[in-house]
Amino acid sequence: MFEVLRWSIRRHTRRTVDVFDIGELLGPTPPLPSKPENRPVTPFSFHRFAVPMLAGWQGRAIYLDSDQLVLRDIAELHDLPMRFGVRLLRRAEHGRDGRTSIHSSSVMLLRCDRLRAWSPQRVADDLDSGRYSYPALMKLKPVWLKGSFSAQWNALDHFEPQRTGLLHYTRRSAQPWLARNHPFETPWFEALYSGLDAGEVSAEAVEFAVANQYVRPSFAWQVERRLIASDSVPEDLRAADAAFLAHCSQRQFNNLDGNYRPPT
Repeated sequence: MFEVLRWSIRRHTRRTVDVFDIGELLGPTPPLPSKPENRPVTPFSFHRFAVPMLAGWQGRAIYLDSDQLVLRDIAELHDLPMRFGVRLLRRAEHGRDGRTSIHSSSVMLLRCDRLRAWSPQRVADDLDSGRYSYPALMKLKPVWLKGSFSAQWNALDHFEPQRTGLLHYTRRSAQPWLARNHPFETPWFEALYSGLDAGEVSAEAVEFAVANQYVRPSFAWQVERRLIASDSVPEDLRAADAAFLAHCSQRQFNNLDGNYRPPT
């Protein structure tokens, strides 16, 4: 949930930080490739390529997927040095989570002034012209001048207290809001409840997610009781959760209608 991510950024960052929902800034659906094999996996997959344009091609910006939680001051990431000509920094190839950087573009530190040719329309055109493939694009291979930061700023389903800067819940079938008993559900629910108490996460946003079935059936029961652990959910809700997760899997975890490519 976007508001939980935004709150996790604000609560840990000492300086003033602006956090925007890219979808709200872009308005209508951005340009999409015409060829089926080039279509995005999700409705928001190409939103990340609009960041430099939205920033007026000036300064630095950080792009984050919304299924993440920030646990340290994000200024540490923002202020990392970028050598001459480097256009962006992304996660190092290997980390303590044992995973390679298949999620390269899910956290990016961008030099917007060096990415003037980057826009959703340009990406759609380049894909259809065969300049690069969709997998290569999402792994940032077309951006040759890039560097890396510690995998602790994009820890893939891996959490180490006092060390992890950003926890990324990448396995959609196990994300705490979709499934129960994620090994690191505690920091996410703690952020949700502290955000509700601080007025940074709205009850309306939670109610909207529940009403539109963006979260598992037992989610409302758990939140109402302010439970951190999900292991005490009643049996009837566990059965509903299993049916919900099966439905999500059949839809490739896309809960919005559209013509997208299946993930691989």
